[in-house]
Amino acid sequence: MNQLPLDFIPDRKRAALIYVETRPELFRKDFAVHLADNWHVYEAFAREADKVWARGQRHYSARTVIEVLRHESALRESGSEWKLNDWWTKDLARLWICMHPERDGFFEFRNGQSAVRAA
Repeated sequence: MNQLPLDFIPDRKRAALIYVETRPELFRKDFAVHLADNWHVYEAFAREADKVWARGQRHYSARTVIEVLRHESALRESGSEWKLNDWWTKDLARLWICMHPERDGFFEFRNGQSAVRAA
């Protein structure tokens, strides 16, 4: 995965959006729009992934991170119909790797039937 060359931009959200918009081969077509509207989801995803990394784990499941977020939001937001869509899991994981290039290989990305530990 290519390194995020926008470290000079202090606003992480803006830097991430620029990166996503300029690398369409890495992200789904509408991910930039989704990210702009749901930056809080990326921040929560990144917080959980950072926790796992800080504990010494060097390979983990992006889907598990999403499921943890679902579980925690269900407990916090009792009665809410808010739902975390897992459609964007791959894009969230790719963005996290782009923003932390030294963590390449933490998430596994699948191409067709084969698993690839590269972003």
